[in-house]
Amino acid sequence: MYKKSKKLIALCLSVMLISGLTGCKKTIPEEQEVFTGSGAANVNEMVPEKDAKLVFWASDKEYGEAIGKAFEEKYGVPVTVAQEGMGTVDKIALSGPSGEGADVFITGHDNFEKGMSSGVFMELEDAIVDEMKSKVPESGLNTVLSDGKFYGIPISIEVNCLFYNKDLVETPASTLEEIIEGAKTFNDVQNNKFNLLCTIGDGYYEFPFLSSQGFQLFGENGDDQDNPGFDTDEFEKGLELISELHDIMPITSADLNNKSSLKANFMEGNVAYFISGPWDVTQIQESGMNFGITELPTYQGKQLTPFAGVQCAFVSTFTKYPIAAELLANFLISDEGASILYTENNGITTISDISNVEGLSADPYLPAFVNQFENSIPMPSVKRISYFWSIAADIDRAVFDGQITPAEGRAKAIENWEALLATE
Repeated sequence: MYKKSKKLIALCLSVMLISGLTGCKKTIPEEQEVFTGSGAANVNEMVPEKDAKLVFWASDKEYGEAIGKAFEEKYGVPVTVAQEGMGTVDKIALSGPSGEGADVFITGHDNFEKGMSSGVFMELEDAIVDEMKSKVPESGLNTVLSDGKFYGIPISIEVNCLFYNKDLVETPASTLEEIIEGAKTFNDVQNNKFNLLCTIGDGYYEFPFLSSQGFQLFGENGDDQDNPGFDTDEFEKGLELISELHDIMPITSADLNNKSSLKANFMEGNVAYFISGPWDVTQIQESGMNFGITELPTYQGKQLTPFAGVQCAFVSTFTKYPIAAELLANFLISDEGASILYTENNGITTISDISNVEGLSADPYLPAFVNQFENSIPMPSVKRISYFWSIAADIDRAVFDGQITPAEGRAKAIENWEALLATE
């Protein structure tokens, strides 16, 4: 049914190193058959291996079991589900060689580099890749792409959007300039009323303001960990915008870093616009307030582009049933799989066309995140991303509070970066 070739697994050493670090004595066999494709022209021609059975690791067991049941009904392949969260890549590297790990597992795209270096992601064949490309936007595809090859399927997203109070806003602003102008008449600091509130002191929330000025963290593709982009005019211009935000949010960055307080103030009806993500939708909805969600606005004609966090499904290189495993991973971005994601986990699919995704297509709030995802940047998965979080927290607060100028912030960011490099 499909071709296999025997060869030494080049990445055996990396997995052995992981095992050594954790005290595990399991290693990959010296020689293992490597899947080279089913030979199918498209997904519809792919047929699971005879007597195939799969193990699926998901972060939510109810979601995983619903997927497993639907997949078995469609393909006749039984799926055993286990709930696994943190450290999934390491667990696959340790348990996979002995056949005890998952065939398909889900992990955040920020683990992609680790998984590639560990050799635990199986490269997907063309039929699966073509199907994925027809459904998922580039912002998702880039999270599972390495040297022109695809090693996973992006299945769900998290991204920031613009929440707004419908009792205060008739038509949501499409530009930041509108919000800035509205603050001049709406703001009432003494009574805790603000036209806009957003977190300051967290690089995840501040990135859209930096990106709107052309700042590229770790290069164009987010994979150049030697080039954070701090020594650029675009970064300094982004800091200038963050500094200007103090005019419409005239409180301290410490107060604006209290996310719970900002959300509470929004739910109490004191705030017209609030920037947050899908994790806050349920609580705000349960509060009973009349609100809507739309895409982030533009500034000076340029889009505020947020980071995207993506959960991805990967097929283990150790699977005994690669065709069945690929079909299971692909099923996660089918209309049925996306519907299960929504109904069981309130999750948001990566696929652009949600018209046939049961529940999500009619949801009054979550489709905005699907639209925003197309104008987002996958959060870099390089190891030095932690340096950005600490530097952004330090510099952005100081600039916003007026303790240093944007130019001084640029210089300080470079200084802090070099200090962190010296600790390696």
